[in-house]
Amino acid sequence: MSTKTHTYRWTSVLAIFMALALVLTACVAPAVPQAPPPAEPVSAPEAAPAAEQTEEPVEVVFWAALGGNNGKILEDMVTEFNASQNEVQVKYEFQGAYSDTEQKFLTALAADLVPDLVMLEISRIPGFANAEALLPLDDFANGPDGIDQSDFAEALLNESRINGKLYSLPQARSMPVFYYNKTMFEEAGLDSSKAPENWDALREAAIAVTKEDGSQIGFGIQIGNPWWYFQEAVENIGADVSRADPACAPTFNEAEAVAALQWWYDLVNSDGAAKIYAGQGLTTWEQLQADFISGKVGMMYITTGWMGNIEANSPFEVGVGMLAAGPSDVRKAPTGGNGLVIPAKAPEDKQVAAWTFLKWLTDTPQTAAWAKATGYMPLRLSAINDPALQAYFQERPNFKVAVEQMQYASGFPCIKLHPKTERTLDVLWERIFVGQEEVQTVADETAAEVEVLMQEMKP
Repeated sequence: MSTKTHTYRWTSVLAIFMALALVLTACVAPAVPQAPPPAEPVSAPEAAPAAEQTEEPVEVVFWAALGGNNGKILEDMVTEFNASQNEVQVKYEFQGAYSDTEQKFLTALAADLVPDLVMLEISRIPGFANAEALLPLDDFANGPDGIDQSDFAEALLNESRINGKLYSLPQARSMPVFYYNKTMFEEAGLDSSKAPENWDALREAAIAVTKEDGSQIGFGIQIGNPWWYFQEAVENIGADVSRADPACAPTFNEAEAVAALQWWYDLVNSDGAAKIYAGQGLTTWEQLQADFISGKVGMMYITTGWMGNIEANSPFEVGVGMLAAGPSDVRKAPTGGNGLVIPAKAPEDKQVAAWTFLKWLTDTPQTAAWAKATGYMPLRLSAINDPALQAYFQERPNFKVAVEQMQYASGFPCIKLHPKTERTLDVLWERIFVGQEEVQTVADETAAEVEVLMQEMKP
């Protein structure tokens, strides 16, 4: 095998690494013993066949970041893959949450002791790709052992491409859907058989469900990690959060985008039909979910991944619909989750073996089974017609709605693909919804901050 040299240019997370050389040892197949020649060619017995060549399977060390039940399901899938063939054996190693896995991967890169396959939160992948820490997957994806890229949701593969190259494949991907309390709808005189189709209908429903004494509010908005709400608001009015070309410029402060943010602000402060859940991390999600289940909130946008828990614990019939379309009937659904990457420093035979597993894991039968078991979205469009998933839709019609929303999936805007912008955008929503500052002013000032951060990210 050839020697590879990689130069890593870390920006916001590492200083510049020294150029390092990684010498890979060639694998030599054992000699094959030959049968001895017969003593008498005319009457000799048939020569014994040559001994079969035996090779050990290539071991792939897979660093995963999913814990709990979902992690157990993924580990079982690894076991299934290992039992299905003899060429590749995947060693599953849970590394903690996304942030823990990211930090361990940084340490592994510095020490030249990388795993062969890594699960990273999608917004962190561009930083590693720009630092040349990841292997572009184009040769694999487009080669004889490639994949049908048109079978993936387009937005998910588009965000996996950095500077025109494919660096990851999606794995556990989720999106928010619209949840509503059917009992509340009926009591308010609303049609409980369908979710509001657009913002006007959503506003009317939120006002109708809200009670003057404050015991019941129409809509709940969490802002501790507000990206989904922020992106949904801007894109579903027909605007852009940022413009990828030429320099990933933030555009959420332009007039149309600001009007979208103002719409949510007015639902809270003018209509009094929505409640803000402020704070950091998943605690705001959990509190919103708890208030929905207890009947304090009638509607919310929250992840598909919590659908099973919400349905199981709500003492009322839960309705699920797609995110409401904007004023111009624009409907886009933001996504979240992870991607799987192959380190550039992994040995070549390990890279090939890692791709073999990665292709299997994201293929139609596996992604259909994963969606059914976890509530995450199936990655392949063909999985929607998978017999097992179709049967599951009969049992869980709400989940079918979520899967059908995949056609409207929207990838991460480029400004989100930077670790520092997340907190900056959190502050935007805090200033608007908690501080009640003027929306345009906050958007302009935040856009200017983000633009500086994006300049710092350039390789």
